[in-house]
Amino acid sequence: MNDHILYVLPPEVLSRYICASCGSSGVKLWRHIHDGTCGWCAACACDLVDIPNDISASGRREGVNGRTDQLYSSVSGVNLLPWVLDADGSTWGYTSVPDAGVDWWHALPLREVLGG
Repeated sequence: MNDHILYVLPPEVLSRYICASCGSSGVKLWRHIHDGTCGWCAACACDLVDIPNDISASGRREGVNGRTDQLYSSVSGVNLLPWVLDADGSTWGYTSVPDAGVDWWHALPLREVLGG
């Protein structure tokens, strides 16, 4: 078993991986629980869910059951999950993402790095 398998997405797939609200790219994105056609960056996702933007760099925040990478509010009824695309552009189911895809998502920055 190789623990260092890289998760590589083709440029045409990565070009779709942008925040649907602000256009941020190259950052962690979250998607609706039953829809993998678009995603939101941390700031826009928190606005959409109507929760405080207190997400850590690892993509987690304090939830009702402890630290989680899911963004949910019982008030808004919106539930967002980490958005991990497959090489063909489809979206992995939350519990089906391969380890390399999970590692890829965790390695993404929370916010765009400006002025690099």
